[in-house]
Amino acid sequence: MSRDFAIFDNLTDLVVVLDDTGTIIYGNPYAGELLGRTLDDTIGTSIADYLHPDDLVRALEVMSFITTDQMVVPVTPALYRLRRHDGSWCPVEINGNPLPADPDESAPILIVGRYSGDRHLQDQILEMLTTGEPFPEIIALVPEFGRWRHPHEHYAVFTHDIDGIPARAGSQLATRLAHEHEDDPDTPWARAASTGEEVIVETPHLPGDLRTIAQAEGLLACWAVPVTDPLSTEPAVIVAWSRDHGPATSVHRYSLETMARALTLTLQWRAQVADLQRAASQDALTGVVNRSGFFAHLAAAPAPRGGTTPAPTRSAVLYVDLDGFKAVNDAHGHTVGDAVLSEIAARIQGVVRRGDILVRLGGDEFAVLCPVVEASTDAIAVAERIIEVTGEPLTTVGAAEPILVGASVGISVARTGSIEPDALVDLADRALYRAKAAGRGQWSLSEPDHPDD
Repeated sequence: MSRDFAIFDNLTDLVVVLDDTGTIIYGNPYAGELLGRTLDDTIGTSIADYLHPDDLVRALEVMSFITTDQMVVPVTPALYRLRRHDGSWCPVEINGNPLPADPDESAPILIVGRYSGDRHLQDQILEMLTTGEPFPEIIALVPEFGRWRHPHEHYAVFTHDIDGIPARAGSQLATRLAHEHEDDPDTPWARAASTGEEVIVETPHLPGDLRTIAQAEGLLACWAVPVTDPLSTEPAVIVAWSRDHGPATSVHRYSLETMARALTLTLQWRAQVADLQRAASQDALTGVVNRSGFFAHLAAAPAPRGGTTPAPTRSAVLYVDLDGFKAVNDAHGHTVGDAVLSEIAARIQGVVRRGDILVRLGGDEFAVLCPVVEASTDAIAVAERIIEVTGEPLTTVGAAEPILVGASVGISVARTGSIEPDALVDLADRALYRAKAAGRGQWSLSEPDHPDD
C-alpha cells in the first residue's frame, strides 16, 4: 500500500497514513527524520506511541469523529507533541482527513504535520525569560531560528553584555570569523552596527583576510541585520552566511526577520529587568544606592574566614548623619529639604574614591561602603572630605539665603571577611554616636582588628 502514497515521499512535512485502529501504514521519509526513526521502525506502530499523554485523549476523539464521519465542521490544524526517538518532545501542527476507500474497506486517515520550530523556540525563550534564566543562554537560542530550517548554514548573534563587553553566539565558524576580525570596521557586522542598516556583501567584496577565509570555507555572501539594544549605544547584529550548495542568500530573509523579533524581545526584556533592578536598589530622590541595595552589596562581601590568618585587605563602612538638617525642613519645608539632600549626595559622591559605594539609608542618613582600604587612614581621609564638603554653604532654589548643614561620621574598619557585614555596620553606627557626642563635624573610628594585631 505504501506505493500508493509515494507522491508524499519528497514533502518536507510529516505525512503518515493510519488504518482504522490508528496503526501507521505509511510514513514519508521526513516523518522518520523528524521522529529520529527509520521508516521500518514506524510502520506497524500505533500513532498513540508517539503522542504526548496530555494530547492523546483529544487526538483520539478527533480520529473517532473523522472515522465515523461525525465531524460537522472541517478539521483545522492543532498543535500536538510527538515523542522523538531520543525521548524529547517535538511540537507539530497536525491536520487529518479520511482518504477515499472501497465500500468494503475502512477509510484510512491521512495525517499531515508541520514541525513548529519557530513556536517551539519562542516558547523556550518566553519560559526562560519568565523563569529568570541567564540572558546569555537565552540569546544563544536566537540563531536556532535559522538553524532548524537550514541546519548546515552559519548563523550568529553579536551583542554586548550588561557591562558592555562583546558577546557572541551561533555557529563556530561565524563566531570565529567575528573574533578574528573584531577590530575591523569594514566587516559586514561592523558596518551594520555603525550605520544601523542592513548590510549584504558578496564574498568577493569582503575585506582582505575575511574574503580569503570565506572563499576557502565555501561562503558566498554575508548578510548582517542590526537590532536595537536599549542597554547599548551600539545595536546588536544578526549575521547569516550563505554558502555553496545551500539556499540562495535571499532565502535567509524570513529566518533573519524571525531572529530579529526574538532578539528584540529578549533585549527589551533584559533592559526592563535592569531598570527594575536599578529601581529596587536606587534611592528615588538622590539617585544613589538605597538601603536595600546597600545591604545587598554587604551580603556580597566575603564571608568571615575561619582560623586566625588575616585577610590581605580591609573594608570600611562610614555612617554619615547630617547635622542641623531638621532645622532646614522646619524653616524651609520639605521641598527645599529634598533639594538639600540631593545636593549633599552629589557632593559626597564627588569626594569618595572610585569603587566606593554611596548609600542613602533614609532621612538624612547616608553611608559609604569602602570595599578595600589599605589602612584606617584611607577611610578617615574619606570621612574628612565628607565633613568638609557637607559643611560648605548650599545655595538651594526656594531658600532666600545660603543653607548651612554639616555631617558627623562614624567609621568602622575591619579585615575583609573577618567580621559579619551587619556587625561592621553596627560598629560604624556606634562610632557615629560617639562622633555626635563630641560635637558637630566630627568623626569617630571603630577598628576591631588593628594592623599590627
